[in-house]
Amino acid sequence: MDVGSVNTRASLFDVVDGRYRMVATGRASSTAGSPLFDVREGMHMAVEELNVVTGRPLLDEADSLIIPTTSEGAGIDAFVATASAGPRPRTVLVGLMPGVSMESARRLAGSTYLNVVEEIGLLDRRREEDQIDVLVASQPDLILMVGGTDGGASASVLRMIETVGLAVGLLATAQRPTLVFAGNRALGAAVSEYFQDRATVTIVPNIRPGLEVEELEPARLKLSEIIRQLRAGKISGFEDLAAWSGGTMMLTADAFGRVVRYLSQVYDPDKGVLGIDVGASHVTVAAAFDGNLNLRVNSDLGLGSSMPGLMRYASIEDITRWLPGDQPAGRVRDYLYNKALYPGSIPTELEDLHIEYALVRELIRAAIALARGDWQKGATTTLLPAFEPIIASGGAIARAPRPGYAALTLLDAIQPKGVTTLVLDPHNLIPAVGAAAGLLPMITVQVLESGSFVSLGTAVSPAGHGRPGRPVLRVRVEPEGGGEMSEGVVRFGQVALLPLRQGEHARLTVRPESGFDVGFGGPGKAGALRVAGGALGVIIDARGRPLELSKDPVERQELNLKWLKDVGALK
Repeated sequence: MDVGSVNTRASLFDVVDGRYRMVATGRASSTAGSPLFDVREGMHMAVEELNVVTGRPLLDEADSLIIPTTSEGAGIDAFVATASAGPRPRTVLVGLMPGVSMESARRLAGSTYLNVVEEIGLLDRRREEDQIDVLVASQPDLILMVGGTDGGASASVLRMIETVGLAVGLLATAQRPTLVFAGNRALGAAVSEYFQDRATVTIVPNIRPGLEVEELEPARLKLSEIIRQLRAGKISGFEDLAAWSGGTMMLTADAFGRVVRYLSQVYDPDKGVLGIDVGASHVTVAAAFDGNLNLRVNSDLGLGSSMPGLMRYASIEDITRWLPGDQPAGRVRDYLYNKALYPGSIPTELEDLHIEYALVRELIRAAIALARGDWQKGATTTLLPAFEPIIASGGAIARAPRPGYAALTLLDAIQPKGVTTLVLDPHNLIPAVGAAAGLLPMITVQVLESGSFVSLGTAVSPAGHGRPGRPVLRVRVEPEGGGEMSEGVVRFGQVALLPLRQGEHARLTVRPESGFDVGFGGPGKAGALRVAGGALGVIIDARGRPLELSKDPVERQELNLKWLKDVGALK
């Protein structure tokens, strides 16, 4: 079960021919928000839809899950849950050095569902009484305290703790925030003792145990539990979800990141794995390199209630540059704000569909720009590192009327370089298998290898620039098993498709012209590799990297229209 801010999804998995497969999914509108503020109604509707689809009774007369399965085949044997719905806890960060512990605290807060409303650090120039006023006025749900390497600074950390204690003491008992200390391990007992009469404090492992060492994962897992508890205090039904799951309940972003990390350990070690989840209230970016996960939850970006947050990172002109026709800025702005008011709405006109995918492009671009600093520190280029594969999830991407819309949106927004596979998660299964991996490790492997995910195809994106119409590379696709070979020359500015069906494999030979790099050792270097097909086959994106759109609006619109036709999105 995944409880989102717009949809609640129930997915049923079972063993088919000795391997786990997705059997069916049920979806209902989420009831986490107004007017019910109770996730149970949406949960029950999603399970009932699953019941109708499968004919399998899942709930008993008391509307509780039947666990374990009965001899008649009713019920299930295990239940896991993920959730992204609910308000983001108002959070104040308190720490020491801006470039050390405070920087780690920001990354920790950015990796989960927190709303940072204030920061107080060692170099804060405000007087202590002003800092106390800020803490009280912020009305935080959570205060995250960091600072000091293990065995390092203590006196300065304790002074900051005293400031927090004075502020907490001024608040009514019912208004006192949850306190979390993720600093110098040696101070844990002293911090707990200091707050024993004021508030409950949770001690978690130091996020910066050494000056050059950052460990966020243990603290993030503990924060996930605290966030769930805070949300349960404001929205009913989460306690039922936790009870059904027997404690195996995760935040959606954590489960999503778990799968991306796993994939980075089984795919090409020289490349990372990138996961993008475009939700209504959040855009999650997970990038993992050889098992090292970098997770970023952008709670001010989303294709729904968080939609207005995009205007902090992009202009209306940035959005309209992706449109295949002329649209007044006012109409685009109206669509954006209507989407925020009615996040469950879907485009009914072709022009609205193009506006929606233009918005998705800018949401992904903004989210990656905010996240890449954590895994591409000191980068001197706008190009991203090589990824294999790139996985996209979220309603807008999954419900694309044709695969070409999803593929071109991802190519425009992410601008991958070299050779990569574009994969869609149309049923929002990644959080489900991520959460289930703790109980059934093989479910992740077997479901990912099943047909539940849609490969859009292998994308070849040369880095470099040239004149429109200039040859960029020669390609040849030789299907395994004796299928018909296809080859040709792709010119700069083209997006070309070569046939290779889903489930098929082929030998791909690429010979780039001088000045163009496809990841075989440098510009002009040729190479060959085994690739998988997909809904669009092999996609050759010869528009250059980084992608530069024409400044002439008419020419740009004509090219956007041409590219949509090239990938089969428009006839």
